[in-house]
Amino acid sequence: MHTRWEVAGVFIISLLVSHGITPLLRIVALKFGFLDQPEHKKSHAHPTPLLGGLAIYLAFLSSMVFVIDIHQTATGLFLGATMLLIVGLVDDKFGMMPELKLSAQILAALVAFKFGLRVTTIDDYYLCMFFTIFWIVGITNALNLLDNLNGLSSGISAISSIFFCIIAFIGKDYLAAMLAASVAGASIGFLRHNFPRANIFMGDTGSLVLGFVLACLAIMGSWATDDITLSLSIPIVILAYPIFDTTLVTIIRISEKRSVFQGGRDHSSHILAYAGFKKKRSVLTIFGICLLLGIAALIIKFASVRMGLAALIAVIIGMVSFGVRLLFLRRKMVGIRNAKERKNGVISK
Repeated sequence: MHTRWEVAGVFIISLLVSHGITPLLRIVALKFGFLDQPEHKKSHAHPTPLLGGLAIYLAFLSSMVFVIDIHQTATGLFLGATMLLIVGLVDDKFGMMPELKLSAQILAALVAFKFGLRVTTIDDYYLCMFFTIFWIVGITNALNLLDNLNGLSSGISAISSIFFCIIAFIGKDYLAAMLAASVAGASIGFLRHNFPRANIFMGDTGSLVLGFVLACLAIMGSWATDDITLSLSIPIVILAYPIFDTTLVTIIRISEKRSVFQGGRDHSSHILAYAGFKKKRSVLTIFGICLLLGIAALIIKFASVRMGLAALIAVIIGMVSFGVRLLFLRRKMVGIRNAKERKNGVISK
């Protein structure tokens, strides 16, 4: 039987591998031109090495190989993550059309589904397939979109996976606990090099792999409570911030009549920066929100149904209120920017 020492071992191996191999991959990235070039939509001013995502993947894989037996569902997870690793490497080096990247994500999710990773609350095979793929692709993209400030995606992944690990371990779901511990270790080991002054980025390689693995963890874990609604809400609450940020960005871009796939500085982290938060403070604020969400998930899982419902309602009200506030700030920010552009246009004449 797996013990807490095996879970701790997975975490330590993953952390050490991630922390140790990241500087080596930084050198490789510089040598072979895996660099993220600065542009007006990005926050860095100098070309920055990528391949941090490869360090996260190798750390995750190594801890799994040395510590646990490979189950069928875990095999599906590894295959899907490996597919997205390759997609991310190609995208980071050469770029990739959004439609092609989305197709690859759907294929990886389908592979995971075929290996038994599926939403168990839906009996109909094809409906189950649809919702499983929708969830995996949605969370994968959410974390990919959230990778816009140093340390943000890796920190959120670490926090989310720690709470997945705690709940899974207490529930004696040791496979999910060790997978989550491995993600946490890999994310924290990389975070040391990515925050607060990043000398390497994870790139799409890392954000796609982390998003995919977290989405699969949410499906394969045992989050059962006395209330089916609360059971289903636990992984959603833990991953609520990536979901929230993607929803916010979608609303903003549709309201401003821009393509949802068009990049821009309109994420929650960017709006917080406009509100007076420095980049580091913005990231730490989001980390704090994710911690509160994780605590809410613990209450939903282990407290009474009444307290669980209260925690869930508090999360919904809190996130909606926060979103409304950010939308107001975004509108104000756009108004000021447009006013400056009109003023500059008058002066230039």
